[in-house]
Amino acid sequence: MKNLLWRCLVAAACLGAVATASVAADTSPGATPAPVVYVADFDLDAAAVKPDDSRPKRARRLIGSLMPNGPIVAEQDPQVHAQKIVSSMADKITSDLTHAGVDARRLPAGAPAPATGWVVRGVFLSVDEGNRIRRAVVGFGAGQGSLQVAVAVNDLATQGQPPLYQEVDSGSSGHMPGAVVTLNPYVALAKFVLAGHDEAKTINDTAKEIAGTVVQRLRGTPAQ
Repeated sequence: MKNLLWRCLVAAACLGAVATASVAADTSPGATPAPVVYVADFDLDAAAVKPDDSRPKRARRLIGSLMPNGPIVAEQDPQVHAQKIVSSMADKITSDLTHAGVDARRLPAGAPAPATGWVVRGVFLSVDEGNRIRRAVVGFGAGQGSLQVAVAVNDLATQGQPPLYQEVDSGSSGHMPGAVVTLNPYVALAKFVLAGHDEAKTINDTAKEIAGTVVQRLRGTPAQ
């Protein structure tokens, strides 16, 4: 009788272990493939800047050319500078999302987004003296007001890519080039302020904030 009872207890324990393992397998994170998140290049304009041919500027270029290692500060083409900022931001967001366990991939410039997955988009913005929001323009130096970036995260299968912003006009005012825009309140997820004089650090810090907000959005948590 004792042997029979022991066999029953062992059999019940084995069945319970199998059932538990089955439930764990069904609810494991790998049971349902996580969506792929595509990071697109954010919108950032570049403006053609007329070279400064003033006497002090020419003197600095001459002194720089005589230095053993070349000019102290290299003059950078606005288009190249803008592309560097855009690429750095997208690369860093993709990297931070990957470190957070998200299947994140860069979406090549000009490439159409897939039919499924999520897409992260954004636009760099400036605020002029009249408190109007404009698309940011690289190439006019400092003094352009507060630089921001507005971000959208969309489910490609259900939402597609609705416009993130709409241009109000394409005129410029004073030292604030770029079109005046209004953000689509139904699309824009959050806005971030790019603060600091160290460009690389500012981009890295902002990208980390954006990646954290994207992760919250994927989990269905409201953005802070």
